[in-house]
Amino acid sequence: NFVFNYGDHKVLPYDKIISKPENLPFLSLPHPDRVFTNAKSYTSGNYKYLPGTHILSASGCWHGKCSFCVENGQPYEVRPVEDVISEIEECKNLGFKSLFDDSATFPDNQWCREFCKRVANLKLNLGCNLRINSNIEFELMKNAGFEMVLIGIESANEPTLQKINKGIQVSDIIPTFKKASKLGLKPHASAMIGFPWENYKDTMRTINLIKHLLIKGYAKTAQMSFYTPPISQEQGNEEYRKYVTKFYEVGFNPEFWFRQIKDIKDIDDIKYLWLKIKKGLAR
Repeated sequence: NFVFNYGDHKVLPYDKIISKPENLPFLSLPHPDRVFTNAKSYTSGNYKYLPGTHILSASGCWHGKCSFCVENGQPYEVRPVEDVISEIEECKNLGFKSLFDDSATFPDNQWCREFCKRVANLKLNLGCNLRINSNIEFELMKNAGFEMVLIGIESANEPTLQKINKGIQVSDIIPTFKKASKLGLKPHASAMIGFPWENYKDTMRTINLIKHLLIKGYAKTAQMSFYTPPISQEQGNEEYRKYVTKFYEVGFNPEFWFRQIKDIKDIDDIKYLWLKIKKGLAR
């Protein structure tokens, strides 16, 4: 057995060091040892309150059909609510203040209702990845402690959404963000450009949608990526890679800053706004 010493942490025996993926069943995995891995030193990500850490309530995505996504065709496995709550209680006892569930898509329906009812008592700042058209109840999530919800829209072009099997329509996008924001959540929009079949006009349509969401305050933050599918598929149009950060132009819009300042409620909001500004300047 290997024996490790980590600060004041109890010496623990381990049978082996795992250096390569072993494809173990997701539902058989133990909770991560956040003391041994020094998880509190991790300060990246969109945590409003530190220390923060990631968890996984599910493996894969319940949609699992987007042609560009690594979760395409993968099984969707969801941990029991009781097990997830147990891990979150461990995190709280260790002093973590923020948790982001990085499941490709957070579980919805009855699982989510039961989870929200249980986690609300723990008084933590929560975030997760969501899909448009899911049956997630935004008001319930807000009352449970959720704040940042990352929602992938990918494109503002209907033919593209159909071609990549996104399972949503352009007309779903703004109402979903508007509803989430109105109920007190802080949606984060994620989009993609560079699809080989899209032209400049299509590219700008997506960028302008992201700008609109930010300026109106429906999305509080956003990110843009470049279409990079598996090698076996058609590659992204490199002509448009240079536009990935073009939505940052909202920084010159007075209405955008009005919404940002209006959202400030306390000193933590000011610190979080400064964090977002620094990340933007770093680009």
